[in-house]
Amino acid sequence: MKNAALALLMSLASVGIATAQTVDLVALGALELEYERPLAVASYPGQTLSGRVGFRNGEAYIVPSPGRVQQIEYLVEPGAAVNKGQPFAVLRGPEMHHVEMSYESSRALAASAEQRFLSNQPLYKRKAISESQWREISENYYASQLEYEHMRHFFELVASDDDPAALTLTAPLASVIDYDADSSEVAEGDSIALFIPRDAIRLEVALPQGAGADVFAVRTDSCELDIERVSAMTDGFFIKAWTQTLPPACPLMLGQQVLVQPLVRTSNAYRVSQAAVFTLERQTYVWLLRDDTLEAIAVTVLAAEGDAYFVRTEDSLAGQGVLISSVSAVQGVLLGLGEE
Repeated sequence: MKNAALALLMSLASVGIATAQTVDLVALGALELEYERPLAVASYPGQTLSGRVGFRNGEAYIVPSPGRVQQIEYLVEPGAAVNKGQPFAVLRGPEMHHVEMSYESSRALAASAEQRFLSNQPLYKRKAISESQWREISENYYASQLEYEHMRHFFELVASDDDPAALTLTAPLASVIDYDADSSEVAEGDSIALFIPRDAIRLEVALPQGAGADVFAVRTDSCELDIERVSAMTDGFFIKAWTQTLPPACPLMLGQQVLVQPLVRTSNAYRVSQAAVFTLERQTYVWLLRDDTLEAIAVTVLAAEGDAYFVRTEDSLAGQGVLISSVSAVQGVLLGLGEE
């Protein structure tokens, strides 16, 4: 009967197994048959990705330099937690004295311009001064106020110091500090340091473009984090996503690179033993117990975890028995390989 079995295999190869195939239990003789009930799942673990602990643009407080700084002595390390008002850096160089003089000058000019503005405002309302005179007074007032406010915000962070060539800066808020420790010189307008609030620190992950919309959370060795925002633009073949802010119980550090496992939302999916899944003609199946027969149900393997597979199928497996022993033997019976 080997020729008959070979003919059956060739027939299956030409048409595939497009329809459900069944095997009667009585045809299995004394084969040991064990079953399990598949667990319905709403998600499955995807392939491991790389993530980085950071923050989104705009969530950090930036302290810009008011002038060229020849030397910065940082008093805390990058990534350290600082309290509001805690000294974090000392700026040194002759420019610091000029910056302090500019601040005092801007304060005096702003006060003078304000006094002139207020004293001339009633005259303008009575048409006692010309439109051009009032415009010049107003422009000078607003320009001087802007310059002073810019300097004032910076000097709110300056601690009292008797050294005219140095400025000691304090943290603007309770946060985690970050800066470029290798920078040799800081120009005017450059960032001296970033201050990231604790509730802004999160995990940034590049998700595969095809599955990005279905990933709702990621899992590290120590915590599971919900995806909070997904970019509407692609970066190559990936989509940038950010998780919720790190909870206190998640011991990840700012700048840390970690491996994460995405959790992918799905439907019609089940967790079954790997022993239950078999392949025939490039299609994967499980044997489903229906009354006195076993039916081959087509499944798509989504992921593996331990000794189990996550599979998707158009047929409901909920509450049903799936064969987990003698699976290959039953497959052989289906193909007629057990006949004499």
